[in-house]
Amino acid sequence: MASILLSFVGNQDPISAQTNEEGSVVTLLRHLLSEKYSIDKVVLMHTSGTETRAKETKEWIGLDRDLMTISSKVELIPVSEGLSEDPTDLLLAAQEARKGLEQVRASLQQGDRIEFNASSGTPAMKSSLSILQAAGYAPNSRVWQVRNPKEMKSDQSRVFETDVGVLRREFDLRLLQGQIETYNYSAASQTLASSGLHDRFSSLANLLKAGIHWNCGEFDTFSKLAKSYLSPNEKKQIDFWYWMAYEQAYTAIVRLEQGNTSEAMQHSFRSIEGVLWKWSVYSFPEDVVEQEGKFHRLNRSILGKYPILRSRYEEQEQRTNGNVELKGYLLRDLLEAAIPATASSQDFQAYWHSAREMRNQVSHLLGGLSEQEVFSAWGKDIKTKAQWEKRLLGCLNLLTTKQYRSLAEASLFAKIHTKVKESIETYQL
Repeated sequence: MASILLSFVGNQDPISAQTNEEGSVVTLLRHLLSEKYSIDKVVLMHTSGTETRAKETKEWIGLDRDLMTISSKVELIPVSEGLSEDPTDLLLAAQEARKGLEQVRASLQQGDRIEFNASSGTPAMKSSLSILQAAGYAPNSRVWQVRNPKEMKSDQSRVFETDVGVLRREFDLRLLQGQIETYNYSAASQTLASSGLHDRFSSLANLLKAGIHWNCGEFDTFSKLAKSYLSPNEKKQIDFWYWMAYEQAYTAIVRLEQGNTSEAMQHSFRSIEGVLWKWSVYSFPEDVVEQEGKFHRLNRSILGKYPILRSRYEEQEQRTNGNVELKGYLLRDLLEAAIPATASSQDFQAYWHSAREMRNQVSHLLGGLSEQEVFSAWGKDIKTKAQWEKRLLGCLNLLTTKQYRSLAEASLFAKIHTKVKESIETYQL
């Protein structure tokens, strides 16, 4: 394993006129060699104003008995004209540092390490090297500082390694926050795994994994991963036949926030469609039979409970040789017979008519939807997200007899999402 030194050249290289001491480039090289590091290459970046200093540094190395063995490995790289004109520009310094890093990478062998000298050049140049390492551009690297010998305390080393981990963690933390705000749990999981944060969050990785499964609609797996982080009452909710319907509806809210309007429409409709199927099995276990990959079968025994269904039931019975599927008008008639309030419900009227029509259009036609089209699909009176959410809740709460005031209140994922956000917000660097 060898080391490659990357550094800007400053006005104190190769020797300081103020202290009459060697500058940071030469001092760091002496330190690395004294620690038995093998120096494979030295890349020195310079402005037009420090070009002479760069050449003198290379000559100094070649004339020194302890350093001359690496003099042939010193490479001088001029920076852009822009940085030469304004060496205090941090953005330009970072861009030039990245170019220097790319040249260094061309010489890297497996196991080699990059040594950044963050004590030479202007403050912008020094900072740019630390930023490169903190941003993850050079995972196998170290950042070094060289103290001014005139300002050192007796118990201090002149050369020491700087821990830029706190800066890297700050970058990762901000990135994580942005990904979670947009519900991008897959990206957040990858960020956490590759960051310096993963061993500092005791439960975040599991919570992110739960969120990934929720985003995929795998609510059973989500509940198993999230269960230990839920309150006793929240855990009980998983046993209710309708809990997934609220998760599906909340998915619609999330997709709308993400700008995914077509998916928002599909999830909103599926939440009601799916809960109707669950409701029928739960309410009529002797009359409704689940059929894998098909609509539920409705047994003739239902007519003993609701004779009003006879005409529509027998009509379908004749057309299907006795295999009556619970769907369409028959499902609506059963619902209205069992829960009369749904017949006059404006929320359910929108579901059976305009929402169903839009759902079919989205399923069979190309192209997307505007946010307003999603709203109007659930009724001409729906103009805002709050009104849309209230309509979905109206359908769900009427079926389940719950009194949830928002889908966030009903959704278990919303609880997990809050825990993830709080975990990141309260993290101490």
